[in-house]
Amino acid sequence: MFTSQNLTLLYVSGDVKARENNAVLIRNNGLRVFTANNTNRAYELYQTHKIDLIVIDFPLPDENGVDFIRHLRQMGIDIPIIITTASPDKEMLIEAINLDISRYLIQPFEEREMIDAISAAAKKLSNAHGATFVTLHHGFSYDRVNKSVNSPDGNVVYLSKKEYRLLELLLENKRKIIPYETIESIIWHNSSMSIDALRTLVRAVRKKTYQDIIINNNSIGYKVDL
Repeated sequence: MFTSQNLTLLYVSGDVKARENNAVLIRNNGLRVFTANNTNRAYELYQTHKIDLIVIDFPLPDENGVDFIRHLRQMGIDIPIIITTASPDKEMLIEAINLDISRYLIQPFEEREMIDAISAAAKKLSNAHGATFVTLHHGFSYDRVNKSVNSPDGNVVYLSKKEYRLLELLLENKRKIIPYETIESIIWHNSSMSIDALRTLVRAVRKKTYQDIIINNNSIGYKVDL
């Protein structure tokens, strides 16, 4: 069983049997799993769900999986990626390694090898998790890197610039009331802020998270209470 909890893995493979069998294996060892048969679907899932780890089965039908990894890295997405392949290509593997993949497995391999590779990646991810994620109430968490909120059902919602700047300001000053004037100065910079605009911003953050994430205090300001 994986020691890391609440992690989600995306398994990408054009082989239906391998995709289904390995997804079952990983789920049985404690991780949530999404599957995709191509990189377009994989990217859709990444954009709409909280994905912590990726396993890609090379080669993909009519696709260059390395291009998908490169695209993720160019976007600043540095989550662990594991490659499995039955036909290792030296040039492809070198290119993938240079894109900072976590491990590659040559098929056929033992189930234990895959579990060990995922466990090592999950452990590394968990060690960095505290600096990246903020645990909120009701099963939500905030991703400082991607400026997104992860919900208990695994969905991910991205915040606008003003939304994440407000949330981060309040999180940096947990349990302290941040006056309206301070919020105006930091979030609105040189522009003027109306109370209605601030209330609209707070409602937007609540809608993407939960109602009591931001608390209004005696017409003075706002705070989060974690």
